[in-house]
Amino acid sequence: MKKLTGAVVFCLWCMLLMTEISLAAVPEDFSFKGLRLGDSVEQMVERLGEPDFDTEMYLRGVPVIRYTYSADQRVYVSAVDKRVVEIFCKSKQYVGPHGVCYGATRAGLTRAFGQSEHKRLAGNIYYMYYNPANGQEKMLLEMEPEKYYLLSWTYTSLNVDGEDAIIVTTNPENSEGSKGKRFNYGGIPTE
Repeated sequence: MKKLTGAVVFCLWCMLLMTEISLAAVPEDFSFKGLRLGDSVEQMVERLGEPDFDTEMYLRGVPVIRYTYSADQRVYVSAVDKRVVEIFCKSKQYVGPHGVCYGATRAGLTRAFGQSEHKRLAGNIYYMYYNPANGQEKMLLEMEPEKYYLLSWTYTSLNVDGEDAIIVTTNPENSEGSKGKRFNYGGIPTE
């Protein structure tokens, strides 16, 4: 009986170890408070409430409407089809999938989501995970550059590479569809 119990415990321990090693981001990890990329504006309001204000702009070369809930929480919706294309959160109170929150370490992120692609965007360091159900959807976790702890979450279906990774505000005085003054992502205005 002891041998059988020992064998069962050993098998369970091995399965737990294999599960721990094979952890990777899953489709359920790509939602923010129940809001998913591709959801409608109505679904956004249903899950997050009414935003404080909205702004028409370009994000990574795509015309969007930015819905601002606070300085730490914004949702970007395609101006064309009114679907969520990006969600940003820098709130220290937000608790994401697997209990991951602001200040999480690299080891904690690896335990929660598996190995990631490391990327430098606009001078910031990100751990990037792809949605296994939709390779266009990415979860970008911004890391503090010296101590490597989690600063912010970005869920996006937009391209994060190349020159289009900038925000361009619209200028109502220009003709419709033309681009106004260019801004880099969170930095000093550039021409």
